[in-house]
Amino acid sequence: MMQIISNLEVTQLVVENPIGQDNPPLLFTHNGDDSQKPPTQHVLALSDFDVDWQNKLTDEQLDKFVDDGWMIIDGVFENKALLALQSESGFIDYRDAELTAGIRVSNIRGDQIRWITENFFAGFYYLQSINALGALFNRSLFAGIRHSEAHYACYPVGFGYQWHSDNPAGRDERVISAVFYLNDDWSDSDGGALEVVDKHGVHHTVMPVANRLVIFDSDLQHQVQIAHRQRYSIATWMRRDGLVPFVEDNI
Repeated sequence: MMQIISNLEVTQLVVENPIGQDNPPLLFTHNGDDSQKPPTQHVLALSDFDVDWQNKLTDEQLDKFVDDGWMIIDGVFENKALLALQSESGFIDYRDAELTAGIRVSNIRGDQIRWITENFFAGFYYLQSINALGALFNRSLFAGIRHSEAHYACYPVGFGYQWHSDNPAGRDERVISAVFYLNDDWSDSDGGALEVVDKHGVHHTVMPVANRLVIFDSDLQHQVQIAHRQRYSIATWMRRDGLVPFVEDNI
């Protein structure tokens, strides 16, 4: 057993089977010819998810984020990390998402989800990168973020998520929300766009383009339009409360 410390230096996660030389996360690529030898095996490393957030985000972008409450970052990861997340998202036993009260109402929220734990190698590495982004927000914006959580999300054809904020009434644990998109070759006709109303009441529509990260104040109202094609993403929250370990049964 080992301790993995996040980049925020406040979050601890106990990993029963630590990632290392004897237990590497593996990514398989297909060369398109089934008659050839098995696909090449690639070892996935935390360094594949390194993002220089300090240089990727300018002071002007951060100032605008504070003013408007939202922003878009395109081209977040290198191809290997993106492919790993795309591959992992396609081989998950998704479960129906529920509303805060624990009720499934598909005409309000139709996504299927799976919370990211250390069992999902690519997703877990993604969270470490998000923690580094949270650390930047703490240094630059005094955001008070202590840890992050995320789940893979799949919107089947014909489903979306109606208007809501990520902090239920009377709650404020979630500081910043983020959505990372995984679908390649997404077009307007595929639907599934994110709509968000910024701090000035201006309405924005964002297409779920692969390798795009949309970041917004968790109190902002937003919705997901009906998807006309199966839509994959990672929903993410940077939180100010203490870490509550997520335990999922029947993995």
